[in-house]
Amino acid sequence: MKDSSMFFYLFFVFNGFHILFDAYMAVGVPGAGSAGIIVMLQCISSGKKAAAAFCGISFALWVLHFVVSLFMYIKVRRHYRLRGHTFSEAKQQAYLGFAQSGAGQAAAGAYIRSNTGTFV
Repeated sequence: MKDSSMFFYLFFVFNGFHILFDAYMAVGVPGAGSAGIIVMLQCISSGKKAAAAFCGISFALWVLHFVVSLFMYIKVRRHYRLRGHTFSEAKQQAYLGFAQSGAGQAAAGAYIRSNTGTFV
């Protein structure tokens, strides 16, 4: 089950958002609560050397985390391709998982019991 195509796609979606978040935090948009490159440059221009140093450390760590996450994404994608998984296989596994779950069976039962043919 761990080598499931559906789990690979879940990883790709969530890790993709994670990589975008790392990039956003490394940029350091003012007012967003991040201490990236833009905030560091503002601290340097206003003479706040200690704050600029901490922003520089934060920027370096966000970039490092971005690179490691991107490396992991590429490595998992390579493994995914070598195993021969497809998106249609992931959809099939998701449908099967929903049909076997209690929520899926309850929804199907409610649909069958309804007189109008719509969900109740």
